[in-house]
Amino acid sequence: MKRLLTIIVLMLTSIVAANAQGSVTVSQSAEIDALVNAKKASKKNSKDRQKVESQNETARQNIKTPDTRQLTVPKLNEHKPEIARPDNSTLQPVRTKMVKRLVRRPHVPSWDEVDETRIVTKRIKKGTQKVRGFRVQVYSGGNTRIAHQQADKAGQKAKELFPEQPVYVHFYSPRWMCLVGNFTNYNAAKKVMRTLRTEGYPHANVVRMMVTIKTSQVVSN
Repeated sequence: MKRLLTIIVLMLTSIVAANAQGSVTVSQSAEIDALVNAKKASKKNSKDRQKVESQNETARQNIKTPDTRQLTVPKLNEHKPEIARPDNSTLQPVRTKMVKRLVRRPHVPSWDEVDETRIVTKRIKKGTQKVRGFRVQVYSGGNTRIAHQQADKAGQKAKELFPEQPVYVHFYSPRWMCLVGNFTNYNAAKKVMRTLRTEGYPHANVVRMMVTIKTSQVVSN
């Protein structure tokens, strides 16, 4: 650079001197020509280089670069579903109704009831026994067919009046008879006799004889 400046200064001094004295012939040396041409060539090369770089830059811009944006994947925990909540303005208070119900508790038997149940579950032997007692004589006739019919008729009437009492229509020689009941109490037999007399049998009376009574006996295990 210093060398170039010295050459330019020499050229200027020579031009000034020529103007002052007359015509001056300036001769350019080969070294000055080489410096000037090298400077022009460097400028041209720099322009060409800039032109090529600008073309390369436009070519890069025209090429579509791939989209390198990262895809964001939502995390499972971050997604919270929205829960539909009822509108408080439309809600109405729920009314509850108290209902009383009777609850039956299981019956727990007492010790007395348990003892009675044990007694009932024991085996009982039932039978009959002949003892002296009383019967009510409703009818007494002969040994004819008509007497037999009258005795049957009296037995049917007695059965209607006293369905719980046994009725006996038998031929006790020498006559047909109709007897009612197996009483061990005279007053009970007398009460039945009065009822029969009011029903159309005025000759009904109480007869003392052997009667059949029911017996029951608990059998021990």
